[in-house]
Amino acid sequence: MASTSPTGSVRSIAPELDGSLHWLNTAPVALAALRGHPVVVLFWNAGSAHCHNALQAVSALAARFRESAGFIAVHVPKFDFERDGSVALDALHGEGAALPLANDGDWAAWQQFAVSAWPTAVLVDAQGWVVDRFVGDRAMDALAAALEAEVDANFVNSPGQVDVPRLDASAGRGALLAPSGLLATASRLYVADTGNHRILECTHDGRVLRRIGNGNRDFVDGLADVAGFNAPRGMALLQDRLYVADSGNHAVRRIDVRTGEVDTLVGSGRCGDPVPGAFRFAKDSPLDRPWSLAVADNALLVGMASGHQVWSIELGTRVLRHICGSGALGDAEGSASEASFAQPVALCVAGEHLFVLDASSSSLRQVKLSDGSVRTLFGRGLYEFGLKDGGQRHALMQAPSALAPMQNGLGLWIADAGNAALRRWVTRNQSLATVPLPGALHRPAALAAWGSQVWIADAGNHLVWRFDVDSGEMQRLPVGE
Repeated sequence: MASTSPTGSVRSIAPELDGSLHWLNTAPVALAALRGHPVVVLFWNAGSAHCHNALQAVSALAARFRESAGFIAVHVPKFDFERDGSVALDALHGEGAALPLANDGDWAAWQQFAVSAWPTAVLVDAQGWVVDRFVGDRAMDALAAALEAEVDANFVNSPGQVDVPRLDASAGRGALLAPSGLLATASRLYVADTGNHRILECTHDGRVLRRIGNGNRDFVDGLADVAGFNAPRGMALLQDRLYVADSGNHAVRRIDVRTGEVDTLVGSGRCGDPVPGAFRFAKDSPLDRPWSLAVADNALLVGMASGHQVWSIELGTRVLRHICGSGALGDAEGSASEASFAQPVALCVAGEHLFVLDASSSSLRQVKLSDGSVRTLFGRGLYEFGLKDGGQRHALMQAPSALAPMQNGLGLWIADAGNAALRRWVTRNQSLATVPLPGALHRPAALAAWGSQVWIADAGNHLVWRFDVDSGEMQRLPVGE
């Protein structure tokens, strides 16, 4: 059944959500039960930074229009491991989103609604007609305007408060919630407790010495117990400053490790294209979902996960400079402006090179810092992934998430999230190998290394492990308990 809108475009009745959906935090929600109110159905993916931006925006709309519109999040996997609904549920909790969530493991609803890209928000009017589709995270402002118009148009005829489940945005929070950042020094281990929106300063054996952040999704500078973060992830240390990729705030934050005081280095709090050049105030430039950090001389390198670029911040001069990446999602090699990334999630500097872990292309990239040129060490593109050891022509990963340098510059440790594995890339023979572990991982999201010790943030199990390379022993640490 179809109709013509005032603009002349053809509209159709929204199909009912497929019965095969696995509802994760509520009983099944039927679109028919929400008639009389506009409804937003967000199709998203837990591993996509663009989708995290969209989820954040739709969650804000749900809070704003909670009595006059319905909201449903439908998770659609890209990688095999994302068929497990816990991946989507953890991502939802990490963003503090209180939306009814269904996992579309077989892509049934995706096909019903003829969706072709993540994220896509489908706006359904009060009579059940599809008003429009909003594709990409940058389309969420347009969604907000269209939804407001539908709510206003429906105000007189509204049957009352929309009947959707009232969910707790803090559900799932525990001692740790999806930890996704680690950094080790000679005596300290710093943990980004991503879902609890804080940084934990610990001993190497996991004893918490200090909690930095008030534990709420917030964007506040100040002392350790006052400051607020929003899904912090990657970290880097330079002298007595700990820098944090505050991904949900689209900012780089700075912690004075002597006092615990937090301020903002750069970031306006909203997603946007960075502004190159010198900046005086933090809000002079937006960032695009910073996910990972590394230090090169006196510069801070920033991996923009949804911007698909690497930028640098010259700490002395406060100059923001593009390093590499065209901004388009892809896996092209070449010059700094021609090369493309597919969600750079981890950075590691070794001499004159920067190693970049590309999550959506399941690849390891190498950047020449002198000119920003990029080449691929291994990985076969956006849709080929798996678990295979070997050299450049054979090695495969699945949605890798973290890097850490091996002792004596021998290579890199890699957290292979999709395969729940710790991998080792050896510089000498340019080969990838899976490291046998005595315990099972579930979505490893961050790594840190010091000497013969490797710490693993096990986001799916909400804990941190310490792996001794020499003995092969692995110990669960009591971080946050």
